[in-house]
Amino acid sequence: MILLPAIGSQLIVTAGLFLMPLLIDTLEAHAQLSARTAGFLLSLELAASALTTLCLSAWARNHSARHWALAGGLLAIVATAFTLISPVLPALFASRLLAGIGAGIVGAEAMSVLSRAVDRERLIAILTIVAIVDAAFWLAVLPYMIDRLGYRAPYIGLLLICMVGTYWLRRLPSPSTRAAVVLPASRIPFALPAVLAVAAVFLTQLGQGAFWSMEETYGRSAGFNHHTIGIVLSAATLLLLLGAVAAAWAGNRFGRFTTLFILVALNALSILFVSTIPVHWVYVAANVLQSITNLSSVIYQLALAASLDRMGRAVAVSTALVTLGNGIGPGLSAILSAAYGASSVGMLVLAFNAVALGLYCMVRLRAMAGAQVTAPLT
Repeated sequence: MILLPAIGSQLIVTAGLFLMPLLIDTLEAHAQLSARTAGFLLSLELAASALTTLCLSAWARNHSARHWALAGGLLAIVATAFTLISPVLPALFASRLLAGIGAGIVGAEAMSVLSRAVDRERLIAILTIVAIVDAAFWLAVLPYMIDRLGYRAPYIGLLLICMVGTYWLRRLPSPSTRAAVVLPASRIPFALPAVLAVAAVFLTQLGQGAFWSMEETYGRSAGFNHHTIGIVLSAATLLLLLGAVAAAWAGNRFGRFTTLFILVALNALSILFVSTIPVHWVYVAANVLQSITNLSSVIYQLALAASLDRMGRAVAVSTALVTLGNGIGPGLSAILSAAYGASSVGMLVLAFNAVALGLYCMVRLRAMAGAQVTAPLT
């Protein structure tokens, strides 16, 4: 009952994020927008989606999740269709803001149902796989559509995704409204380690968004045309599956903190190589490493957040901040690259990840201190 509508919601929420590199370049080349304006437009949409999800997730749910999800899906459809009318800035900003709000409503309502599933891990794995395969398909196809349809091509793809996803949302069940006696979340303190972990998630994903929006720029610097870049990014996106499978196999076998540190560090270095070394083979090889360590590091970060807060607030906030960080990233990279060049984005991402690793070290030290205190009692 949950799987198909959950897949529909995942496609609606994540499609724009995965297609970000092509959207940025297409808006510049075919809608005559500057890099800064195009980046801000995408940041606005993704930030609106994340903030809407955050706000609705804290709302007491005494309404039909299906009805609200369908309303959000219809809003995303109408707004995306409106995007096709004109590339004039006021129209683009209004339509993408509304599309982001619609996607945020879909995400919040679907998550309220998904969180009550019996086998959440398997469902999340399936959703991740479908979203990656969908993104890989569009990244490979869109460059050819853009040649004929210009800036409208990516948004036609997003419109089709929203239509299919909303159709599947018709089967979304509503959570049980039976009363439950629980302690209000506001009365339970949000521990410092959870705060540090949430902040680290935001920093790493802010860097991911900044880098991902510049991928086509780095590919052109390395000597590739936009068709080849699309193929490379499509293949790199499929490699996210390898990272997810590896994370599922490894689990805590090598230690959660050790694995997390290694993955975040390798991911930051791969981004640095892509952004500062404009060579064919470096672009391809570093993107392979970036893809393998990207999603797998996120899985470990969310698992850590979940273990630090029994109420589940840390992992819920972290999930929304993954979207928010990736949404703000394009605007940040546009400003930075315009002022200091595209390679400066890689240096900024390295700095963000270094700070995030410092925060995780603090979480680790507090966990070790807590274990030493409780050891005599166990």
